[in-house]
Amino acid sequence: MNEACRLGHDMADEVASEVMRFGRWLLEAVFASDAAAAIDTRNTNPVWLELTRRAGGPTLRVSRHMLYTALQLAARDARIGDQAWRNLDAPRKELLLPLREDQAIRKAAQHVSKFNLSQARTRHYVTEQLALASRPRQVRLTASGLSKRVRALHESLEGDAVLAKVRQLNGSLDASAREGMVEEVERLRKTLGDLARALRRG
Repeated sequence: MNEACRLGHDMADEVASEVMRFGRWLLEAVFASDAAAAIDTRNTNPVWLELTRRAGGPTLRVSRHMLYTALQLAARDARIGDQAWRNLDAPRKELLLPLREDQAIRKAAQHVSKFNLSQARTRHYVTEQLALASRPRQVRLTASGLSKRVRALHESLEGDAVLAKVRQLNGSLDASAREGMVEEVERLRKTLGDLARALRRG
């Protein structure tokens, strides 16, 4: 387990490093280090438009999402000098991007850093902030995608073997960790209940 965690940590660092390196190159070479132009969703830079067209294809085996994320992280790094933002790892920085405004991202980075929020809790925090700003997070979801996600979750958690493992893990958790996990499970149960009710209304 320790070795798996170590290797996984190393892999995540390598991936994040390459994403940031690629983003910095895009910002400099494609946008002449103009972070404002890179962030502008209406930009008509012909090289960028061609890159987004090719993304995910045989000539650019990088997804459009990864392309966008790399550039946005580099641009925000250039605009946000706050230490809390700079100290965050790339995955949690990416989760803050939907906030869009530099000040909102800076404030969120300070909150995430102060409480050392996990990726899941960071995502939840961002969703709350978007709701407060009356800008709900955009959701891209198809019927088949929803079905696959629910089925994968179900298959990963059902069965006596999983329950036995949970009981075993329970003995190794302190009271705070146990309560936190129970809260997450209860939140998941509520979410699944809301989904079921939404589907029945159809």
